[in-house]
This record gives sequence, structure tokens and C-alpha cells, in this order.
Amino acid sequence: MRRRLSWLVTLSVPIVLTMALVRLLTFPWYPAWEYGRAGFPEDPYGLSQEDRLRLAQASIRFLNVSGPTAVLADLELPDGMPAHNERELAHMDDVKRVYSGLTLVAAACLVASGASAWKLVRSGDGCAVWQALVRGASLTLVLLVALGSWMLVAFDQFFTLFHGVFFHPGTWTFYTTDTLIRLFPFRFWEDAGLLVAGGVTLVALALLVLSVAMRRRCLTR
Repeated sequence: MRRRLSWLVTLSVPIVLTMALVRLLTFPWYPAWEYGRAGFPEDPYGLSQEDRLRLAQASIRFLNVSGPTAVLADLELPDGMPAHNERELAHMDDVKRVYSGLTLVAAACLVASGASAWKLVRSGDGCAVWQALVRGASLTLVLLVALGSWMLVAFDQFFTLFHGVFFHPGTWTFYTTDTLIRLFPFRFWEDAGLLVAGGVTLVALALLVLSVAMRRRCLTR
């Protein structure tokens, strides 16, 4: 039982940390920051940065609010035309479903690992919690090195495989004239992937340092 509880904590660490950083990027601040970066590609069809940011923030905000894609269906381009077509709306619905599902998994892992840690501490085995966190942080870093290297060398391949895992073929590819591509070009997702990887790395390193120190302190008592 002790071993199972300890490994539950360990395996929860990369899942919880990754989804925490992913969720951090699904708020309006991220497109505002990204659009303001030097070299970020402009819309090839003339959409102003102001209108682009308005639509991008509304599209991202949809992931964190309840309700159907009707919220997005009401968005309009400057000429009064609907911002998103039916295929784009269907994809955003799929994205929200996957995003909400992964959030639920991460939340369940957080609750389960917290309960496991509490049970270990209550049984007088608090050192096992720190040991589990050491393993979890180490596992996270190993996975990030592998995935980060893959993203740096072949982000296109990573991006395609990632979408292939979560979405049906043909439902996530669009024309360059579609609003989703105009709002969220490849550079947007490349930077997001690197930010998530970098952020999780920093948090995992901090957790590793803290956990090693606390485990050492625990064992020397």
C-alpha cells in the first residue's frame, strides 16, 4: 500500500505541473504578450492587430467559460462577416472538450496525490512523500528534456502527432484564409510549447531542490 501511494504522488507530478502551465497560457494575457513580440507575423489578409487581439482573446476565453460555441459564433470580423466558419467552430468545440478533460484528469491527480500524501504522513511515513516528490520532479525533467529536444528539432512533427492523438484526422487542419490560422499562426503555438516546457522545467527544478532538502532533513531526524 505504501509503495502504491508513493508512486501515485510521483506519477501525478508531471501531469499536474504540465496542465497548470497549459492553463496559465489559456488566458487573455498570452495573446496580448505574443502579439507584442518583435517578429510576430502580421495577418497576411490585413486584419489589424487590435481586431486580431480582440478575436484571439475571445476565442481563448471560450476555453475557460461554460457554454456552447454560440459565444464564438457571435464574433464578427470588421466587415460584419462571422469570424469563424462551421469547421472552425466544431474544432473549437473539440479543443474545449479535450482541454476540459485533461483539466479534470489533472485535478483528479492533484486530489488523489494529496490524499495519498496525507495518508502517508498520517501513518508516520512523511519521508516517503518527499521521496515521491523527488522522483516526480526528476521524471518531469526527464520527460521535458525528451519532449523539449523533439520540439526544438522537429516542432512540425511534434505538433502534427499531438493533434493526431487528440483529434480526428481532417478536423484540425484549415486554410490560411480561415480565421483560426490568421489569429493563431504556427509561431503562436511554437512559442506556447516552449513557454510551457520552460515553465514546467523551472517549477520542477524548484520542486526537486526543495524535495531533496526536505528528504535529507527527514532522514536525519
